[in-house]
Amino acid sequence: MKFEKYIYKRKIKDLPEDLLPREKALKYGISSLSESELLALSLGSGTKGLNVIGLADKIIKKFGFKNLKNIKLEDLLKIKGIGKAKALQILSIIELSNRLSENEEKIELSNPESVYELVKDLKNERQEKLIAIYTNTLNQLLAKETIAIGSLNRLNAKPRDIFFYAIKSNAYGIILVHNHPEGDSSPSDEDITFTENIKDLSIKMGFELLDHLIISKKGYFSFALEGII
Repeated sequence: MKFEKYIYKRKIKDLPEDLLPREKALKYGISSLSESELLALSLGSGTKGLNVIGLADKIIKKFGFKNLKNIKLEDLLKIKGIGKAKALQILSIIELSNRLSENEEKIELSNPESVYELVKDLKNERQEKLIAIYTNTLNQLLAKETIAIGSLNRLNAKPRDIFFYAIKSNAYGIILVHNHPEGDSSPSDEDITFTENIKDLSIKMGFELLDHLIISKKGYFSFALEGII
């Protein structure tokens, strides 16, 4: 907590690049940002004595991410340093998100091909990424999160991160997807071991690992289709 307060009170220009939402998004993609970082990027600037990262984190901690869609002008004005202009900026972002959600059709992921269509842009990535897709009991998309960037055998992929978002989205099923920037989509020994471990942990935690897709420029490999899981 002391570290966070120290970071939040520093000027943005004095922070390391790895802590800056804009630089992180440019380097790893917009989907790599947390909710607080996305809000910070949208806000653009903070308030007196609190930089934009601290302001975004304060808002989300105070109201809860899922409750932001119901936030009112008077709620925001109660936060020290937020005036009408900043409050309306926040409300406009939330309203846009709410309207997009209302018009969004549920994406059904009933087979490997439908999963591939959702994440096929991964085949053009130069860096290996692990993405987790979360579904309900009807195989409808609930959430898609970037879990790790880098090779699976470099310990960048942490099971706890996969299950954190599974719990957060109240998911039933989990689908893992990662890319092979070089070579084909055949699984390595590390890929198989990692998948088996996640499957065992999923069972213990009450989730179902539905599939694991490996994507390359030559196509994709489905663990479920090949009968491996």
